Amino acid sequence: TLHLICLHGPCSTMATDCRCATMKGEKTATTNPKAPRNHKKMRQRLPSIVLSVCFFAHVGSALLASPTAIRSGAFPNPLAFAPSITTLKKSQLPFHHRASSIYLSSAISADETAQKVAADDTKHYNSHATTLSTHLKDASLAQLNNDVVTQQREMEYAEQVLVQWVEEYRGRNSHSSDSSDSLVEQPELPDAQLFNDVIEGLLALPSSFAIVDDENDNEKSPPNEDVENDTQEMNDEIRRQLLRKGKSREHLQSENNKSDRATHILDLMESFHEPTGSIYDTIIASHGEDVLQCLSYLSTGQDGDDELNSKESLYHQQAWKSAKSALQLLNRSEELYQETGQSSSQLPSIASYVTAMDVWKALAVVTEEDDEKKKRDEALEVVRNLRQRRLKVYTLDRDAAGENNNRGGSGGYNILPQEVATMTVEEVLDFTTNLLSESVPEYQLKIEDTSKIGTWHFNQLIFDLAKYPQSFSGSLAQDLLDYMVYMVKKSSPSKRRRRRLKQSAPHPNIPKPNAETINGVLKAWMVTPDYSDVARRAEAVLAKLAIWQSEGILWGVSADTISYNTCINCWKESGITGAAQRATDILRLMEDASTTITPDVISYTTCIGAWADCSSRDPSAGGCAEELLMRMYNRNKDAAGDESVAPRPTTRCFNAVLLAFANGRQSGSGKRAMELLRFMERLNSEGYADLSPDRYTFNIIMKALLCCGERGASQKANQLLERMEDSYSKGNSSMKPDLITYNTVLDAFSKEGDAKSAERLLEKMLNNRGDDMAKPNSHSYTAVLTAWSRSEDKAMSVRRAQALFDDIEGRYAAGETDFRAETSVYNALINCWAKSGDRTALYHVTQILSLMEELGLKGGDSDVQPNSRTYCSVLDTLANSKKHKAHAESLEILQRMEDYYSEGYDSVRPCARAYSIVLSTIARSRRKNKALEAQELLHRMESEYIGGNSACRPNVYSYNAVLNAAAFCGRDEREQEEAFKVACLTFDELRMSDYLQPSHVSYGTFLKAIKKLMQESDVRDNLVKGLFRKCCREGLASDFVLKEMADLSTPGLYQSLLEGVTNEYGNLPKSWSANV
Repeated sequence: TLHLICLHGPCSTMATDCRCATMKGEKTATTNPKAPRNHKKMRQRLPSIVLSVCFFAHVGSALLASPTAIRSGAFPNPLAFAPSITTLKKSQLPFHHRASSIYLSSAISADETAQKVAADDTKHYNSHATTLSTHLKDASLAQLNNDVVTQQREMEYAEQVLVQWVEEYRGRNSHSSDSSDSLVEQPELPDAQLFNDVIEGLLALPSSFAIVDDENDNEKSPPNEDVENDTQEMNDEIRRQLLRKGKSREHLQSENNKSDRATHILDLMESFHEPTGSIYDTIIASHGEDVLQCLSYLSTGQDGDDELNSKESLYHQQAWKSAKSALQLLNRSEELYQETGQSSSQLPSIASYVTAMDVWKALAVVTEEDDEKKKRDEALEVVRNLRQRRLKVYTLDRDAAGENNNRGGSGGYNILPQEVATMTVEEVLDFTTNLLSESVPEYQLKIEDTSKIGTWHFNQLIFDLAKYPQSFSGSLAQDLLDYMVYMVKKSSPSKRRRRRLKQSAPHPNIPKPNAETINGVLKAWMVTPDYSDVARRAEAVLAKLAIWQSEGILWGVSADTISYNTCINCWKESGITGAAQRATDILRLMEDASTTITPDVISYTTCIGAWADCSSRDPSAGGCAEELLMRMYNRNKDAAGDESVAPRPTTRCFNAVLLAFANGRQSGSGKRAMELLRFMERLNSEGYADLSPDRYTFNIIMKALLCCGERGASQKANQLLERMEDSYSKGNSSMKPDLITYNTVLDAFSKEGDAKSAERLLEKMLNNRGDDMAKPNSHSYTAVLTAWSRSEDKAMSVRRAQALFDDIEGRYAAGETDFRAETSVYNALINCWAKSGDRTALYHVTQILSLMEELGLKGGDSDVQPNSRTYCSVLDTLANSKKHKAHAESLEILQRMEDYYSEGYDSVRPCARAYSIVLSTIARSRRKNKALEAQELLHRMESEYIGGNSACRPNVYSYNAVLNAAAFCGRDEREQEEAFKVACLTFDELRMSDYLQPSHVSYGTFLKAIKKLMQESDVRDNLVKGLFRKCCREGLASDFVLKEMADLSTPGLYQSLLEGVTNEYGNLPKSWSANV
């Protein structure tokens, strides 16, 4: 029974199909076709009693057995069996929570046990939240680095963690409800923001359908017939998975579709929270993109091409499926909007209606065959229905449509009272003025004649809401606009009443909205603080205006260029993913010849600025910004320079494009920035008077040169500085260099290690005593000290760095108190000593650290307070000092960091780098039982991370240091036994980690530990063979791994693993080392 299911490695098959070295020949069960492919998930589905029996029967017996027997091969390696110890520690089973507490101490009372369970639940909540945040952060970082594989993997992990968290909450919540113990607290639920973050991360993934095409192309490639049995066994499971996926491409699309995955997370979210309308809008937009992408793959293929027709049929089916998903989400969004009392946060945006109508229109267009007439009619009916629903949702006077509104029948206001329909114009104006006066006491709206209250007074109040931004500015301005439209619509009499009204008293002044009213509301939305959906709200104002125009309510009132510019700026400031693209779409609408709105310089500058703001996240932002600039230039050129038709590019436009290249930090951005500068100067010489480079232009180009990593960047930046100084000396005040200019050039010298040039420039800054704009600060001195630390002449560099630091202290002691050495300067000096290789380096860095602790921590001087970087530099110096008791001193310094952090000094928070350096120091020492000591420090590090210190999350280097400590332990037999156990458990913990994966160094170091700590035997050969196969599958077979394999394996084993897989030149497959 215990060997029914193989839990070793990634195979996750039944024992009859198991290809693991330790399970061959044990065919005790038939294959289960529904066996899960992921062994980790499968373990969690097993009953807790089976896990317990398997654990104690296999791993427990192995660990309790003699370590000598394990190393000699008499007893199998515990790593070969699963579930691992790490899995049981992290498992959420009742066995772990309750039975283990009773086993450890039978004297614990029932109440104390319940309290332990509640505390354990809280710990698991923190663990889930931290793990989820880590995966999302790693996915975002991978997106910035264009690492699609890592991004997809991290988002898959994040999705699994969230789903598992929800399932555990449901299970534990049900268990807690049935329990009569009042001491057991209810488990905590993932908050709404975590759901939002996962959905945004999923939608940030690349197109899933393009991935499908790549995978299908890979499946068509013929297998290599020269591969021998061993390699075929290693790739068997991967091929089986590809074949299973290849049998149903439609299933593959559904499984990998990011929109469907985001919808699934939204389904879970709806069970516990009320999603905002913006979440529905984002997923609807993603489904719309899927529809259009699938339809773009359709072509006019020949009827005889069955394969092409079959593929297009699948895309056509997927397009209909995604369109129906978008429609269902829109229906759910409307239902939630009605259920929540028409809350503004749940209002579906106009963009969602437009997206749904566009995709169904596209389906109607591509469905032209006679036998598809029903589908075409269905699509057109959906479009008509959506148009009516949009008008219904965004119509103000719902009472006229026969709806009962509990907000006075005026359309559902956000701030104005419910009885606003019965209030006069003067009362509404007084109410709004008093509300603003409560937040801004000095505010007053002067009304000389109350009988003449009209549009001007309402416009003035709306613009005052934008002038004094409040959290309610946008909502209240929107309410005033809705009220004005409501009054206009209410005052429009029917033909039957016009005769009577002519004989009655004159109608009071009706504040009818105009273009200024619309612009004021848009500006109020733009400046509203702490509102996450400002851009969509601004677009909704223009959408409402179009509806009011079509209904004849505001005939003649149209949005102008200022209105659209405000919407573009709202998107620019929103920071939402895809904001720059949406701003570009609005600009393209303004450029369209069918509209009467002409974009101006502000339109282009704001849109380009939106790309500059997102360039650190989007690698293509620089190119998109430059494309807009060239479009602007070509439009003006085609208009023969007529700026009333198409505006000319200005200096601000070029600066925004240059900033997009600088923030993008892409290779070649510095070269492209220099080319734009030459183009800018050429246009200026041709008569573009508003196109003259200024100080800001040169500063951005210097930043682009600094960040691009090209050779000679520092010399180019210095040449630009000299050009600026020369131009300023000739009378061009706009080219006067400032502190940012000089510091940027200093950073460029520092990055290349040109310390002499950096120090000469610093002396030049010091000599310009009358120029306050170029006076050196701590950043300037830090850059020069860093340049000396990177200099090749280490002996000279440390002397010059110390002399520079003494000069700073001497100036401060002499009375020049405008500048003093701060923490960054101290850190740069410590770093310079740490890299010098000087024998006295350790003495100097420890003295500097003691001085900083004395002045900054004990003396309360925050300017010289040490931080984590300070301690890491000192620990690094200690690790490289070859001092006999370096490990003891490093542990003492680490303990000081923890003590200061516990006292409230956040700047000295222990980080993963500090722990990793100490672990490496322990591994290099000759201390007895250093493997156990390193393992204890690693577990201490994990405890700190679980306790809330996210900075000390263990990384691969931490685990590798423990493996290295085990591989280089002493010669004592008992110590070697303990070291081997530590190596096995550490590698197993790394392999089963939720946020880490072994590196090629991990595999090589573990192989080295096996070679030194385990005697030759068949068990060792089988273990090494399985480990090497897994390493190759993960693409981590580096030269280090191959060297250890060659030294470790028995004669013939290593050659048998490589036989048949090398090419004619003796090279191994590239896939084996793809991730090194």
